[in-house]
Amino acid sequence: MHMANELLSVPVAAGTFAAAGIGLGVVCNRVKQTISTDQLGLMGILGAFVFAAQMINLPLPGLPGTSGHLIGAVLLAILLGPHAGALVVSSIVMVQCLLFQDGGLLALGCNIINMALVPSYLGFALYRLILHQTHDTWRFNLAVMASALITVLAGAILVPMQTALSGVLTLPFSTFAWTMLSVHLVIGLMEGIITVAVLAYVRQIRPDILSHTSESSTAGRGKLLLVTLGMVTLFLSAFVSLYASDRPDGLEWSYAQRPDQPAFESMVQAHEQAKALDTLQSKYTLLPDYARRPVPMGHINTEDATVSAGWTSFAGVVGSLVTMAAVWGTALLIRKKTPNL
Repeated sequence: MHMANELLSVPVAAGTFAAAGIGLGVVCNRVKQTISTDQLGLMGILGAFVFAAQMINLPLPGLPGTSGHLIGAVLLAILLGPHAGALVVSSIVMVQCLLFQDGGLLALGCNIINMALVPSYLGFALYRLILHQTHDTWRFNLAVMASALITVLAGAILVPMQTALSGVLTLPFSTFAWTMLSVHLVIGLMEGIITVAVLAYVRQIRPDILSHTSESSTAGRGKLLLVTLGMVTLFLSAFVSLYASDRPDGLEWSYAQRPDQPAFESMVQAHEQAKALDTLQSKYTLLPDYARRPVPMGHINTEDATVSAGWTSFAGVVGSLVTMAAVWGTALLIRKKTPNL
């Protein structure tokens, strides 16, 4: 659901940048009050894990020509709390944009709001509301599924709203909105299933994380969880990513391209500022589209990025490591300002 530059006007982008900046300021202030040493290690590993998982687009059943990927905001909010979860997903979104041209510079504020801030806080609130201080497996799974689905739909409806405000739609708002909600209903169900599966494993290894306690019988399993997540992250980024679907994701399919419909025309009209930022990103992105740069830095990319198994694996591993470093670096910087931690 990474928005491209062409979906936003400059005024709307500036407003969402400001809103995202204020939101991240609040997030950082709350994180520095709650972060612990144990959570710090988990934040970095989970950030790398979600980055790697987001690389893997899965074909969507019943929707030919499109794919979807995990967002992970609800997963991180449940494991880390909404503040730390929002910080980690925001770091992932920024790494994807700046290092891989996955999401536009103009749309960075929107992508942080739609994929990190709103899903983290809304998802955690829904999860706690449905769970209602019980720990029954069925209710836990229901809370996770519902919060994952609703937050994906919430992020999906924000995209056409922001695009409509930008005045770039060439078709009615309702057409884009219903298309986005329809395709992201399927993606939301997939998100819920994946999130339930990951949390089921965490419940077996570290139930104290989910119950927000420090049980002595499970606290010693922290290293096992970190090692397991690290190994899975490496496997996903270096190997499973090679088999990711090359079909457009749910957002791209909704407005830009449909392989099953060659005559389909884009629902938006790109403006000059968007084209200029696309060119800027093309010049200076290190690994565009998770592949080798076809031209030297500073030169305009006039050809498709070179896609090979080796470069895809390299990009996945590098992206995971950079995300981990970004999360840890930010968290440590925040903690330095808090002497009593």
